Amino acid sequence: MKILFPIIALGVVTFVTTYLFLRGWQSFSKIPWLRIAFATLYLLSFSAFMLKMFFGDNMDPVVGLWLSRIGFTWFVAVIYLALFALSLDIIRLTNHFTGFYPAFIRENYQTVKLILALGGALTVSGLLIYGNWKFNHPEVRELTVRIDKPLPEGGLDIVMASDIHLSTYINREKFKKYVDLINGQNPDLVMLAGDISDRNLKPLVEGNIAELFREIRSEYGIYAVTGNHEFYGGEREAIYGYYRSAGINLLIDSVARVSIPGGDIMIIGRDDRTNHRREALSDLVGSIDKTLPLILMDHQPAKLAEAEAAGIDLQLSGHTHQGQFWPGSFFVKRMYELSYGYKQRGKTHYVVSSGLGLWGPEFRIGTVSELVLIHLCSSSSQKTESVPVQ
Repeated sequence: MKILFPIIALGVVTFVTTYLFLRGWQSFSKIPWLRIAFATLYLLSFSAFMLKMFFGDNMDPVVGLWLSRIGFTWFVAVIYLALFALSLDIIRLTNHFTGFYPAFIRENYQTVKLILALGGALTVSGLLIYGNWKFNHPEVRELTVRIDKPLPEGGLDIVMASDIHLSTYINREKFKKYVDLINGQNPDLVMLAGDISDRNLKPLVEGNIAELFREIRSEYGIYAVTGNHEFYGGEREAIYGYYRSAGINLLIDSVARVSIPGGDIMIIGRDDRTNHRREALSDLVGSIDKTLPLILMDHQPAKLAEAEAAGIDLQLSGHTHQGQFWPGSFFVKRMYELSYGYKQRGKTHYVVSSGLGLWGPEFRIGTVSELVLIHLCSSSSQKTESVPVQ
């Protein structure tokens, strides 16, 4: 399966890339210089994408950043333009059997194709500009969660961030803005729900990211779990050691007891489910005091029933990015019981974030980059319900 998936993915990318290139080449047949410009830009962008995928994080950071921006922009543009071209081909196929095209289209077919190609390119360009703006302006999603466990009178303010994906493109400059956004919420706890880095340690070291982690202000500390991208990395232990050296309490199939006014809370951190040998949740919570508030961080929101059966009060997850951009959101919604947002099962509350950063393309189309500010209160608390804020 590990070999089969990359082969299938490469096959799909090759097919879609070739299909769109041929459609573009045909559409610009009336203007030779535009055809050559299209082919040159297309092939250069494709090369940037492939170089970034295979060598990006091992290159000079500036080179890697620009390869990322060019290559991943091309990648998203190809998806939307291929969907546009496919829609036109379906219409064309329908016309083949019905002949519904008006005389103007039949008599000016090449000109119509050129106008549609240019119109599609302009529309997708506008969509990408909007999506990049959404990515660069993360939101704060705020909600109140009430549990039947003792908590301080004012509750706890937890800032949850997932899927930062620190890399050559989610770099020091962007992370500094994220740190300022986190500190702006005045959190009691900061919880990082996996995929903190993309999988390569080099960009973190070169950007001195540890220095910024130490600038995060939190009353009771920063707690984190691993994600699938950390697990994929060939230097997992070095990455984990770097997190710990930056002041992060990294929980890998382990439990932390945190003292707060009036009592304690238990934070359970699971290794990512990519590790098929990770410890069972029932074993992790088997010997802990379940009269205390139990907060679980599990990067991937799979098998939600396990947390309910284990008596967890609040589970925090990420991973899905809410699909990152449409039509990804359409698919992940069908893959998970909860792909984004809030859900309650029994006495267990679940929060799945779309992520603060993202992987690859720097676009949010139909989704948001976000922090989640959770007001965790006891059911007996009279704290006023909160509303979403920007």
